[in-house]
Amino acid sequence: MSPPKPHSHEPRTLRLNFVCHCLEGGLYMGGMAFLSPDSVLPKMVDTLGGRVAIVAMMPILLASAFSISQLFSAPIVERLPHLKPWVLLFGFLQRLPYLVTGLLLLFGQSLGDKLLTIVVLTPVASGLIGGIGVVAWMEMVTRMIPEKQRASGWAVRYVVQAVIGIAAGPAIHWILTHRTGADGYATLHLIAFGFLALSYLAQIPMREHLLDHRPTTPPQPYFTYLASLPGLLLSTPHLGKLVCVRFTGMGYLMLLGFLTKHALDVTHRPEADEGFFVTFSQIGTILGSLLAGWWGNRSGGKVLLITARIICIIVCCWASVVQSYSAFLGAFFIVGFGLFVDRVGDLTLAAELCPEERRSTLQAILGFATGLSLLTAGWIGGQIYTHTLSIGAVASVGAVMAVISIVILRRIPEPRHASLAESVYSTPSISDS
Repeated sequence: MSPPKPHSHEPRTLRLNFVCHCLEGGLYMGGMAFLSPDSVLPKMVDTLGGRVAIVAMMPILLASAFSISQLFSAPIVERLPHLKPWVLLFGFLQRLPYLVTGLLLLFGQSLGDKLLTIVVLTPVASGLIGGIGVVAWMEMVTRMIPEKQRASGWAVRYVVQAVIGIAAGPAIHWILTHRTGADGYATLHLIAFGFLALSYLAQIPMREHLLDHRPTTPPQPYFTYLASLPGLLLSTPHLGKLVCVRFTGMGYLMLLGFLTKHALDVTHRPEADEGFFVTFSQIGTILGSLLAGWWGNRSGGKVLLITARIICIIVCCWASVVQSYSAFLGAFFIVGFGLFVDRVGDLTLAAELCPEERRSTLQAILGFATGLSLLTAGWIGGQIYTHTLSIGAVASVGAVMAVISIVILRRIPEPRHASLAESVYSTPSISDS
């Protein structure tokens, strides 16, 4: 007689968790569309007087801060049988900076140039706090969502985000037309925080599967733990290659730091028109996420990543030569499509390559490597643009990196195939640890 299912694996609970998972992510990312790191934040920093190097970093600050701080919490999370309290605590704290910054922009005009520093540090602070909680969140979600529903779960989150983002575009246009400068950006921060608060509430009903948890490794000093990480990564098949894939797949983000400014300068459009870039990007997100969810459930994450890299090459070539506003709208549509095919593929492939025994730590290592890759990509893009003042030069480097990424991806087997999955999960150094 088979043992009873854990309470959180009952069909009703699985449906509840899936719906809450999708709403939490969709509302969070939809709210962030009002502060889109791809279009709104770079132009905001430019308007407030930020240097080119800072503008170049804005699309990646939040994601890189999220990624780098994960290693600080991974050894603790790996030993937690109950993850939801940790997720809720740090999820609450990571949302607060947007409320604080919105209020300071609205009522702190006397701060002067310090407002620029506050705007730049807001995604950094949110990301560092969120990164401490995201390892637990990722492990909790992996336990809650069955393997064959993971790709569709990520995709539905992105579709919800995109629906909100489509509405955000005209809203951004109206706000920046009627409330200029810091007042307009204060309003965008406060709207974003409202959606972030709703996303937090959506997590509360989720019901966690509590494990009979026995850590696979004994407690050890933190620096000993850090010293063991490179060997752990290298001993796990193909994860080192995935790090290289992430590093070389940053072409989108190298380009996005300058695309909005370049498009508005070339077309001589007002700053408020950046709102429609958000709308077209979100339409692309919907279509890309729907395709990625369907295709990823059937075939896994690798084919999605290869497709995303090909799209990156196309958009780099296109965005560097177009001159009309409608063509730039099309470029943002393609960026939204390709970027979210990339994200669904990356999340799906990473979750399935990591052995369950050390999944939290391995996800943290991957995240840390991604954070370094994001910072490097932003720095390279900023240096190229500073010395050439050419978005074409930035796009060319991004396209070359995408080609290299495809070559590396072809050497990673798809873990969905049973024979390959067995080889991935039976590494002696993991199972014997």
